[in-house]
Amino acid sequence: GELPVFRSPQIWSHSLPNGIEVLGIEDSELPLVTFNLVLPGGGWLDERPGTASLLAGLFTQGTTDRTPAELEEAIGLLGANVSVSASAESFTISVDTLARNLEATVDLVEEMLLEPRWDSVEFERLRSATEASIIAAEGDAGTVASNAWRRVVYGSEHPFGRPSAGTRESIAAMTLDDLKDWYASNMTPAGARLQVVGDVDGERIAKALAGLAKRWTGDPVAMPEYELASPPDGQTVFFVDIPGAKQSVIDVGKRVVPATDPDWVRLNYANQRLGGGSSARLFQLLRIEKGYTYGAGSYVGDNTMGASPWLAYTSVRANVTLESMELMREQINDYASTFVDDDTSVTKNQVIKRNARAYETPASKLRLLDRIALQGLPHDIVERETAVLQTMSTEDFREVITEHMDESEMIWVVVGDGATQRERIKDFGYGEPVELDRQGNPLM
Repeated sequence: GELPVFRSPQIWSHSLPNGIEVLGIEDSELPLVTFNLVLPGGGWLDERPGTASLLAGLFTQGTTDRTPAELEEAIGLLGANVSVSASAESFTISVDTLARNLEATVDLVEEMLLEPRWDSVEFERLRSATEASIIAAEGDAGTVASNAWRRVVYGSEHPFGRPSAGTRESIAAMTLDDLKDWYASNMTPAGARLQVVGDVDGERIAKALAGLAKRWTGDPVAMPEYELASPPDGQTVFFVDIPGAKQSVIDVGKRVVPATDPDWVRLNYANQRLGGGSSARLFQLLRIEKGYTYGAGSYVGDNTMGASPWLAYTSVRANVTLESMELMREQINDYASTFVDDDTSVTKNQVIKRNARAYETPASKLRLLDRIALQGLPHDIVERETAVLQTMSTEDFREVITEHMDESEMIWVVVGDGATQRERIKDFGYGEPVELDRQGNPLM
């Protein structure tokens, strides 16, 4: 039958006196409200990697007048949930609450935001836990591969090339004063965005936030500029040894375009048939046909402050590491020439049908608002991007693939058992593998 047509929900907007831009979708299906308060910057503003992330953890550990236990109890009595996180590009306070308790929940968030506790004992506990988690992650091959690939491709000094949680060295050296300095310099409403979905309208939200808008003021923060490291020559293999590993993690890809680039959505559509799910080629070949892995895929990242990554990934049995690499290379190299009219039809069918029900839940609506607010997109962006997809021909797909998914420009990272795989990887044909340690540093 006829493909379903997605219609964007009605979106309202509002500006608070202190500069916060508010976007919302009224949804009265459940008596709930969920919202994100997003400050630009996050790890981008870190002088010491991991500062924003550690500050996010400390935000939920009490306020000036409440201990951590008292704050947790106050949130729980409202039937609410408040979490704080930091990424390479943003600092986010995420809230779920009952609609009838919206105002009381906002008051608690205001208290957390403007009256942090700065508890030295809680800071030391979080710092030690973060340091331990970073060390523990060095035993996870997938995390090691991801961190190493980003470090190689973006550079160790770039926010996209370093873990948002920080490094062993940066967290070990972190002090409570570092967090206080970050807070004083960067915690401003100028440029902040608030997205809200649920059983509430714009007028009530404005009233609920009036106190916060009056108390919280500040000037915009200047975003530092980072020089992107020149990536290594394409068709280079980097290898991290995890002795005795029974599986090998393989990451391959390159820098492409920011999510704000008009070509980003076209590339995202072009990626679908290669690695966009269980029906895509990488999954079908490596898992269904060969039985080498439980999963394989590829994706386009959504960086907005610089080039996004395009990355293909899998984790395979150690004894088929080389064979899996050769199959992945073949799929990438042949993708444009083997992309046919049927692939065009399937891509359109999958994406349009998926979009028809992709924005039904509050969380999915919130993600849509986050993207619209972050990139300054029109409210009907999904319909506009669907229209782009519908006009794309097979030749258009091939053109995008050829331009952005050139394997000769790609960087390979393999994490596995050196004793059994190091020599075999040399047979891949890209020269001697460049050895890295588990933090992604070159081994001399």
